Amino acid sequence: MDNFNEKLNELKLAVGKEDSESRSKFDAIIAELQDTELNETERKELEELLRQGLAEISASMDTIEKEIRIRDQIRDSLDILPLSYIAKHYFGKSASWLYQRINGNKVRGKVYTLNKEEIEIFNKALKEIGNRIGSLSISC
Repeated sequence: MDNFNEKLNELKLAVGKEDSESRSKFDAIIAELQDTELNETERKELEELLRQGLAEISASMDTIEKEIRIRDQIRDSLDILPLSYIAKHYFGKSASWLYQRINGNKVRGKVYTLNKEEIEIFNKALKEIGNRIGSLSISC
């Protein structure tokens, strides 16, 4: 195929994008490539590109599953957690910043969640606050 590399580059640009135009372009290029007789090298390049795309999708799914687990673990306690205190004192951020990351909200077109380091900070905050509350008692 004369323009195989050109099609492969177009395919790379469309991979992973969620908009309907990119998805349509991806589908059209794949259909075109399926109808074309590719040599062994071209076929291997296409397979590798698709394999990499599947690996990225798998990694994304793992991240999404992790985020859902985190959200589910926290959701039942959101009403009693001092999130504004945690956000301010442990992250130096606003409560809305922390809520966005806990809920996986889209901000400026990108979904933000707690990364590994932020999860460790959040867990540290929970332990410290729990210890402080656990040591409280009121005497008469």
